[in-house]
Amino acid sequence: MFIVDDHYHIRQKTSQYYAAQMITQEWAQPKDAEHSQFLATSDVKDPEGHVLVTGYALRRPDGQWSLMLINKDYDNPHAVSISFRDEDTGRVMIFAGPLTAIRFGKAQYQWHPNRKQGYADPDQPPVKSTDNADGSTVYNLPAASLTVLRGLIAAKP
Repeated sequence: MFIVDDHYHIRQKTSQYYAAQMITQEWAQPKDAEHSQFLATSDVKDPEGHVLVTGYALRRPDGQWSLMLINKDYDNPHAVSISFRDEDTGRVMIFAGPLTAIRFGKAQYQWHPNRKQGYADPDQPPVKSTDNADGSTVYNLPAASLTVLRGLIAAKP
């Protein structure tokens, strides 16, 4: 989780540290309560049919829906539309109202290997923003990134 010097003093946090923080503090609600995970699918694929964006949906104890999206495309950002479909009723829902977005990608962190002297530059934490979402919102996923989107959902108009 950390890069240390010869005396085991922390020099830098690793990308794994930031990813773990996003999963445990942003995607999931950091409390001892039931979370419900749901199947998420993506149609973002490369020309060979490999899925480039993977999603993980979670309903948190606070009532918010949280979607963790991994853009595995190292070179290209992807713009995605998001909807939630209730398989039992066929009802389609969307993020509606205030939406928190947390993004962590190459703009925040890049590793430069150098034997035992490797380092990150840039070495920044994830970027958090709040926007309003509706049925026409398109979500931008930076290249090689982890994104958490969190908010309430409502029926698609």
